[in-house]
Amino acid sequence: MDGVPRYAYTVNGAAFPQIEPLVVQEGDTVKLTVVNRTSEPHPMHPHSHHVQVLARNGQPPGMPLVLDTFDVLPGEVWEVLLTADNPGIWVDHCHNLDHAAEGMMMHLQYRGYSSPFTHGGPAGNRAE
Repeated sequence: MDGVPRYAYTVNGAAFPQIEPLVVQEGDTVKLTVVNRTSEPHPMHPHSHHVQVLARNGQPPGMPLVLDTFDVLPGEVWEVLLTADNPGIWVDHCHNLDHAAEGMMMHLQYRGYSSPFTHGGPAGNRAE
């Protein structure tokens, strides 16, 4: 991106900065596929939500597994379900915060919710 190598991380096939906000209605269940093509682990954390693990590298867990953070190791592909049960605007990000600052994140937004935050403007707001 801008001539600089970035982390090879995708959510549902998209990489930063093309990871669009996931817009949901309360009660929706959405499937996320998280791919790590880097040499570092990425502990992924959806704020204020849990995910049910469907598969790790194509293999389902031996029993139901519900997590608030899932550690996507180098080369892994995780498939998880997220139930939209906490309305608002949230972030799903790598808990290695330097990775999150590099774009390893996705926004989860419920229909009908908005934020007064705008990029730029008189306050000079900007993302990292």
